[in-house]
Amino acid sequence: MNELVIDRLGAQGDGVANSNDGTIFVPFTLQGETVTVSGSGKRRELETVVTPSPSRVEPICAHFGKCGGCQLQHMEQDAYLEWKRDLVKAALRSEDISIEVDPVRTFENGKRRRAVFSARQTNEGLVLGYLERNSHTMIAVQECPVLLPVIVQAIEPIKQIIAGLIPAKDISHVSVLACDNGLDISIECEKLPSNQQRQTVIRRFMETDFCRLSVNGEVLIEQKPPLLTFGKTEVTPAPGGFVQAVKLAETAMSELVIAHLGRCKKTADLFCGSGTFALDLAEFSSVIALESEAASIAALELAWRNSAGKLRTINAEKRDLSRRPLTAAEMKKIDGVVFDPPRAGTEMQVKQLAKSKVKKIVAVSCSPTTLARDLRILIKGGYKLLSVTPLDQFAYTPHIEVVALLER
Repeated sequence: MNELVIDRLGAQGDGVANSNDGTIFVPFTLQGETVTVSGSGKRRELETVVTPSPSRVEPICAHFGKCGGCQLQHMEQDAYLEWKRDLVKAALRSEDISIEVDPVRTFENGKRRRAVFSARQTNEGLVLGYLERNSHTMIAVQECPVLLPVIVQAIEPIKQIIAGLIPAKDISHVSVLACDNGLDISIECEKLPSNQQRQTVIRRFMETDFCRLSVNGEVLIEQKPPLLTFGKTEVTPAPGGFVQAVKLAETAMSELVIAHLGRCKKTADLFCGSGTFALDLAEFSSVIALESEAASIAALELAWRNSAGKLRTINAEKRDLSRRPLTAAEMKKIDGVVFDPPRAGTEMQVKQLAKSKVKKIVAVSCSPTTLARDLRILIKGGYKLLSVTPLDQFAYTPHIEVVALLER
């Protein structure tokens, strides 16, 4: 075993030591700590903490250290939030963007409404949980303090329902979404279920009060439409479709969007999903809503029709903006835009926005690095960056949501 001094935290939450062997990464360590490590190469395993940091605290979960879900439960809250804020600052500095980054907005534990579990058949039966860190070994989850309790409490009933659906050997993925009126369960697996398996699963499902069960996007049974509230409108999301993981974070993001675009007469929601922002915007403006997933567009259109005339017009369209961005010419009559793309960002789309006359833009991103790149394009196109607000939607991980407001 070697002894190292941790010089800083890296962007993925690992401690970084500058040693005679070069740069070494050690998980679950903090800046200033002296630690002993095992292994070789660039990544080592923590054995003991010889001199702990004042910022070291006890983790809140028994699975921490083995489970691959959380990386930073051992770090005191104020230091942790400042580290996350620094991630955003560093990304902006890399693109020569100078602005005061707002303090990180936080949300209490036990509020995450969406979980993606791994599932695998073993000699002891079905295991439903998370993968161990840097491994394909499964951890059967007994607790998860970041999830809504209703999801944790449903793990065993879900196992009983889906046991016959999960093929041997392969790892399948089970998404659980806590909707306003119950759980929506979506399975992604390699092998489609037989008719007999379907009937067995449906029978077991009917013994619960869960909303819906889908396999590879196909609805096996829907006892009641799962409902989410976006603004003042109820939406039945597409099976397995994108939904913000924490409702409180979604509300905070929507408030920033509405505050900035509230005076716009015609807006566009790009990468709109099932209407997280579009349905809010439609309370005061007409909206163009674009999204590549047909099922999400269908969910948005149904929600708009069910609003019984309480909302202004939403023109929703299935469109892959990474291949066919909304052009500057198409945005002639639009005065406000919000975009919330995948982690890779939306370079082609922001180049069109930079050429447009759109007055106000809200950029939402789960990647500070690609957001900074996209903001640099907009700034070069004449936009002024007004604010940057990080939101800690994924607590104890290196992931951070960011909302940036711009105008010209």
